[in-house]
Amino acid sequence: MNEGRPDGEVWARFVAGESEPLESQSMAAWLAANPADAAFAHSVKAHADRAESSASVSVDVEAALSAVRAKMDGSSREPLRVVRGGASGLPSRAVAVASPRTIFGVRPGRAAFAAAAAVVAWIGVRSISQTQALRDRAQVVVTQVGQRDSVVLSDGSRVVLAPGSRLTAAAGFAQGDRTVTLDGAAFFDVQHDDAHPFTVIAAGAEIRDVGTAFTVKTDATGGVSVAVTHGIVTVRGEHASPRERVELRAGDRGVVTNGAVAVTRGTVTDEETTWTRGQLAYRDTPLTEVQADLRRWFGVHLVVADSTLAHLTVTMSAQSDSATVITTIVNMLGAAMTQRGDSIILRAASGSTNRP
Repeated sequence: MNEGRPDGEVWARFVAGESEPLESQSMAAWLAANPADAAFAHSVKAHADRAESSASVSVDVEAALSAVRAKMDGSSREPLRVVRGGASGLPSRAVAVASPRTIFGVRPGRAAFAAAAAVVAWIGVRSISQTQALRDRAQVVVTQVGQRDSVVLSDGSRVVLAPGSRLTAAAGFAQGDRTVTLDGAAFFDVQHDDAHPFTVIAAGAEIRDVGTAFTVKTDATGGVSVAVTHGIVTVRGEHASPRERVELRAGDRGVVTNGAVAVTRGTVTDEETTWTRGQLAYRDTPLTEVQADLRRWFGVHLVVADSTLAHLTVTMSAQSDSATVITTIVNMLGAAMTQRGDSIILRAASGSTNRP
């Protein structure tokens, strides 16, 4: 268990809305600093809300709580665990409590629903057996449009997988080959191990952890963006030698295009991880990255039909619904929009002067 991580009782009270003010503030601070846990808390709350409004499946709460506590304490580690926490991907499972029992020292009621829902969210959505056959083959997690997943790897590293993305853990991950392949976007909170470096392969680029938290995104043209929020990573493009690795520290961004790495120092902010909480925010972000995000999040194909728009960047505060995001982008670019099915076609508005 990570040092300082809230225990099961604190989780149950927080999700149930029964925390004392100081405990609630402490938990909120923890979630703000740990996006993977924030995604999990969102998932549990969503299940609990469903449970209160529609109860149709009976759950043994006593056994459920034991399982959740074991998971939180890290006493049982599968090669891969998946926790759904997406914008639209949560299964419609209602949870009912068979009998009123005291849970983690909290009175029966919403805490019971939250605890039972935690099992559905953490264990019941996708169970991956810890058999030798499974450990010996690659592990794959795929998210659909609008769906996020929170994944805990066997080494304790956490990954929040963005919508429309695919994460593959190497066949020997549990035995020390800590390599994952990403198509899409993900936030990584890595457990550092000098003897077994954690490596992300994305569109041919190699991102290697030196003890850190970072996001990786592939864009619509095959480029890769790496933003470091904590610690250090090294990045190198496809075909580059190990000596050509570029070091990125907290606040740095590296963009890999055609095998070359371009670095901007100190530009990464907290907005970089807002998507892990279901919102999109941008700061001087290239349209190619925005195009990829819109396709993953909303199934929208943003087509830039005017070359005068292609070089522009987007800066936008956190938004969560497709209409607001698209309208904000169109207005910011000073563009005219035409919609054809799931495609949004942008052209320079007549008489407009696009910002540089």
